[in-house]
Amino acid sequence: MTRLPDDQIDPYESRLTRRVDAFAEQAVRPIDAAAIAAAARVGSRRPTLLGRLFGSNSSIGRLGVVVAAALLAAGSIGVYIAGGAPAASDNPPVGTAIATTGGTPDCAAKNLSAEIVGWEGAAGHRIATVRFRDLDLECLIPTYLKPALVDGAGHALIVAGHVPAGPPINLYVGEQADALVDMTNYCGPAPVGELLLRIYLPSNDSLEAHRSANLNGPLDAPPCNGPNAAATIEMQGLGTIPGT
Repeated sequence: MTRLPDDQIDPYESRLTRRVDAFAEQAVRPIDAAAIAAAARVGSRRPTLLGRLFGSNSSIGRLGVVVAAALLAAGSIGVYIAGGAPAASDNPPVGTAIATTGGTPDCAAKNLSAEIVGWEGAAGHRIATVRFRDLDLECLIPTYLKPALVDGAGHALIVAGHVPAGPPINLYVGEQADALVDMTNYCGPAPVGELLLRIYLPSNDSLEAHRSANLNGPLDAPPCNGPNAAATIEMQGLGTIPGT
């Protein structure tokens, strides 16, 4: 609104302007909220141009309180920004799953030992008990393995054909597992030296099982039941020994 030349300027208007400017400067430096509120109450008792416009001194008093609250909030925001927001924790939230990699490897011949701890005959069969031991590495060994009957000169007398599929067994270091090897109808040349069993792993790596020091009696080949029948050898399912 354009003022007429004879409009009277309230003498308190310029004083209020300076006071508001002073309050605004305090938004960027430490403020005294109590002093601001007191000044606002004092100003509310004096007739001003704003008082005439808004109707009463009490309205100006309320305006002063509002201005003081706004400046206090602005000061708090300035302190928050200057101090920096709270730093995020370096620790993951409780319950956060951490991905892992790797798995149990397959057993290699170098990780295992094998020995013959039993040798029995029954109705044209020879049945050997072979004991495996995990030497130095937790690994997976197939339930069924491929055996061969071998003499002391290294001649393979009987070699297994098809090997059944089955889930692997987890062998821990020091743990033992047994399997039975069933052999029938060997009609070939007489073996040279003492028999042993050669056990093939899926990688075609192999280890040899010799007689245990605690086993008595000869390791003889299964009897010939007829030259027209094929010789057979197969290993039954491997099973761990409890408590080893």
